[in-house]
Amino acid sequence: MDTAEDRVLLVEADPDKRKDLLELLEAVEGLPLTVEVCTRPREATNRLASSSYRYCLMPDDLALLREVRRVAQPTLCLMVRDDDSPEQDSQAINDGADAVLLRGNLTTPALQRALMHAGWRRQSGGKLAQQAKQDPLTGLGNRAMLEEELDRLLLRSKRSHTSFALLYIDLDYFKQINDSFGHGLGDLLLAVIANRLRRTMRDVDLITRIGGDEFVALLNDLHDVNDAALIAGKIIHALSEPITLNGHHLLISASVGIATHPQHGGSAQELLAHADQALYRAKAGGRNGYRFYSPEEDAETQHNLDIEQGLRHGLLDGQFRLHYQPIVDTRNGNTVAWEALLRWQHPKLGLLTPDGFLRLAEHSGLILPMGHWVIGQALAAVGQWREAGVDCRLSINLSDRELKQPRFAEQLKQLLSKHRIPPGVVQLELREDALLKHARQAESLCKALAALGVDIWLDHFGEEYGALGYLSRLPIKGIKLDARQLSDDAADDDGYLKNLVTLSRGMGKQVIANYVEDAHCADQLSSWGGDFLQGFWIGRPRPLEDVIGQPLSLSST
Repeated sequence: MDTAEDRVLLVEADPDKRKDLLELLEAVEGLPLTVEVCTRPREATNRLASSSYRYCLMPDDLALLREVRRVAQPTLCLMVRDDDSPEQDSQAINDGADAVLLRGNLTTPALQRALMHAGWRRQSGGKLAQQAKQDPLTGLGNRAMLEEELDRLLLRSKRSHTSFALLYIDLDYFKQINDSFGHGLGDLLLAVIANRLRRTMRDVDLITRIGGDEFVALLNDLHDVNDAALIAGKIIHALSEPITLNGHHLLISASVGIATHPQHGGSAQELLAHADQALYRAKAGGRNGYRFYSPEEDAETQHNLDIEQGLRHGLLDGQFRLHYQPIVDTRNGNTVAWEALLRWQHPKLGLLTPDGFLRLAEHSGLILPMGHWVIGQALAAVGQWREAGVDCRLSINLSDRELKQPRFAEQLKQLLSKHRIPPGVVQLELREDALLKHARQAESLCKALAALGVDIWLDHFGEEYGALGYLSRLPIKGIKLDARQLSDDAADDDGYLKNLVTLSRGMGKQVIANYVEDAHCADQLSSWGGDFLQGFWIGRPRPLEDVIGQPLSLSST
């Protein structure tokens, strides 16, 4: 069986020139060669892309040389020229020729030496060439190798009508590991991940690291799209196994986006973009899973990607605003607190509420800088309304990401000191589902904030779980209920909310009823023992200047 070591592709359209070169090749000694002839230069790139050749003899065609070099990097290219022009020789070498031969001076010994010298030069430079296409941290291929292999597969697929798949792999929450344990351990983790990825791939496939915690795999000879799903599942399973590094027990997961050729794109750019969009959908769908690219979902995905990019610009360009919604006392109707609510003054879409962008901010990691900005702006606002004689507390929502930040309490303490705001003026709202999902971090943070003097409230209490055990054990000031369930006149729901109020009050916790939309709802919750009310019937969110001029009695609103 012929191998790449002894195969030569002779590219020559002129029959006389082709005959002369064949005779020279057949007379070469010490290099057993198998010569294949290609009479159409355009066909040469397809053949080189789909099969392995040690040498390629080609005419004086720089465009062909560049194409061959693009799709068949390992092949040694020897150009045979009719005229002696050092400038043209230099250009050919720059474009990737391993040797330039003058046809008039070409003999069998000269050709043999050229073949051997080209091989030796390539071998000596091979290590440097390999390093240029290798990721130094993991030993995997890098983006340059990915682009080269993608070009080869696209040409091969065009010629042989075969399919292949591109898998875009991204580790979930890798940044938190770097932030918590340092980049040194993060690099070790990436090396372990790379080894696991190697073990899940076939020998004919390529796995590359293209930056950070992003990897791309190319699956050759795809006969069924389910094969791509099978390998994606193997990758997710392999990466989910626990890893112990430097005494730390780590759990990692990955999301995978899949695009197949030719179904999902005819170019490298399209395939990468579509696999990236599929990855985005996998992460938005809960992470630790895979998704195929879907043209039907493309428009929505692109919209979300545009929103994410807009969030980054919005944060830098000062497009975000804070509005404040009053919380009133059921006993006298006085405003006791204002909740800071984020708004985005989008340059095209107008004023957006968090429902339109908060999930995307969580997904992109922008929720942390946004949360830091919210707290800083809100504390500055407290200082202004206290100077104006408004004696009210400030309520701020706490995100999942902020909950998991080990230094959050210390950072809040620094901000309170910077703005000269007493800790007792601030109350933070933590969603009940976030507390249950991250119980250890939540317990630690609640205790740290209580020691600081900041009140913690449990938001959306009782919607899914009813974390009564945590409510009784942790230093939580009170709960916030969603009063919209009363609007359906459902006796069961009314009884459930009444019991939540009664249980919470029995544990010495206070109760805020949110989304109060009418007088009936307000009267009902007040009669059950609710301490505070919030909602559109009480007052809509408003900018700071309205807060400073706002009467503090409900009867005046």
